[in-house]
Amino acid sequence: MTNQLLNTDEKYLLKNGRVLLKEMFDGLAYTYPEFNVYPESRIVGLKLKSEKRVCLLGGGGAGHEPYPFGYVGDGMLSASVSGHVFTCCSSLNIYQAIKYLNNYNCNGGIILIVANYTGDVFNFGLACEKAKKIDNIEVAELIIGDDCSRPGGKVGKRGMCGLLYVIKILGALAKRGESIDNLLNIGKKINEKLASLGICATSSNVPGNDPSFLLEKGEFEFGVGLHGEAGTSRIKACDVKDLICLAVDKICSTLGLKEFSVICLIVNNLGLVSHIELGALAKYTKEYFEQQKINISRMFVGTFLVSLNMYGFQLSVIDVSDNPEWINYIDEETSAFAWAGNHLSISSSTKKRIQENIISSTLDDINSKLGVCISEKSVLVFKNILTQIGKDILKNVDVLNKLDQEIGDGDNGSTISRFASEMLTSLNKLPLSHPASVLYSLAFICEDKMGGASGALYSLLLTGAASHLASKDYLDWTGALQNALETAMKYSSARKGDKTMFDPIIAIYEVFLKYSNVSYKISSKDYRNILEKALQNVQDVCKNVKEMKAEFGKASYVESVTSVGKMDAGAHGVAVWFNSIYTAYKNNTE
Repeated sequence: MTNQLLNTDEKYLLKNGRVLLKEMFDGLAYTYPEFNVYPESRIVGLKLKSEKRVCLLGGGGAGHEPYPFGYVGDGMLSASVSGHVFTCCSSLNIYQAIKYLNNYNCNGGIILIVANYTGDVFNFGLACEKAKKIDNIEVAELIIGDDCSRPGGKVGKRGMCGLLYVIKILGALAKRGESIDNLLNIGKKINEKLASLGICATSSNVPGNDPSFLLEKGEFEFGVGLHGEAGTSRIKACDVKDLICLAVDKICSTLGLKEFSVICLIVNNLGLVSHIELGALAKYTKEYFEQQKINISRMFVGTFLVSLNMYGFQLSVIDVSDNPEWINYIDEETSAFAWAGNHLSISSSTKKRIQENIISSTLDDINSKLGVCISEKSVLVFKNILTQIGKDILKNVDVLNKLDQEIGDGDNGSTISRFASEMLTSLNKLPLSHPASVLYSLAFICEDKMGGASGALYSLLLTGAASHLASKDYLDWTGALQNALETAMKYSSARKGDKTMFDPIIAIYEVFLKYSNVSYKISSKDYRNILEKALQNVQDVCKNVKEMKAEFGKASYVESVTSVGKMDAGAHGVAVWFNSIYTAYKNNTE
């Protein structure tokens, strides 16, 4: 594989990535008339017949095409959802796709196939919670992590090309009428038998942006991710065969492969590798496995799941030694155009089906009278607190972005500012007399406007708090904080001490819990004292957070990023808005 350097003035036919997404989905609709395509929601679905059976829903950020919509077809995914480039899809759109599928499968169950990235887990998890609680839909997440380049740690292994084996096998079984519980159990077993590893000679870069990292001549990035993030090591190599040997050895070690093990192999183009090179890579990989006396039962070579325009490849293996029946399901025909054998490009002239419209949710759909109703005086205080939060967040956008550039993606401030701006714009429309309804409204704004992992996480927290307040006839903020944390932690393995925004939120909860035996009818002065103690605890915890090692986020994936001594932007953001709460409450109740 030739080694090249990407330069920052790369030429593209189209440079506006966000506009380009809609154009891509319009083109997809023209190309495959047997799809239902919703460009605004970035949902692609089969025109399904009504029958009770489990459906599979997959998704993720754009920039990985043909994944996910290339695997929508009979015997694989029933629908897919895409986000912006390298950004997880919106939980609102996922929720819409779940309801779309449930219209057809008679509540036969829906499995969400989720690559293990924080934003994807949060957004799919939030949509899953809503579908279960609001619509009583039987739906479950199946999180796939197959990257063997590094230990998974608390955050788990990253999801890679191996999830296609899961989709292919479970899709064939779902077509045969297997129950959702059996499919989930089999999916978890498959995940334990997967290992994938990526290698590249250049990074990816979003059109119009600089490359995410640069390599010197003769250097290769080993263990590279799917979103332009650097790998686990940088290797000098004069022959790509040496890299393949390293990758195969790592895969064999991870899966415990031995002589006469039976596997299926995918040789995946990560973006810019030619078919000629892929053929050679397939030859070298197969021959090295054969030297280890490992039997490749099936080999698939091509462009399956890319990292936009990365010049690299990925090897993905499933060990079928103990489950030879999986090969039959992998072989079973599917109409998904990115897998072998498709018929979706031929329009059906015998049946004309009506495409259903997907109706987007709005703030007006939220019940405005949930939980306890507060006094007019309290409404004014509540409004001033929300105003202060919005203004203070907007003042700190550059600070939060700068902190996030050091150990993150550099957009934390911009992300949360979208929430602040929308909240201030919508403030007079919020049902301020009912705090539970307000929190549900703020959760919706987080989902709809923020995006990314932060949007989903804040929405989960607010949804958890709101659901608790909605069940009480008084403002139990201690219980609300507890339920907020419990709801969010269902979809994150981050805990106290992991250098995340959970740390200061837990610090707030601990103070509230300490005073939970105090009557909820305490004076404003006493409540100010509790808020002041909580704010001091947050500030103390944030000092400790700065010295912690990151267990989540970009810094936890990339060993070259040092997180110790640097502040987590998410944690600092919590300190900003909680200081706003204390300041506004103090100024409006004295």
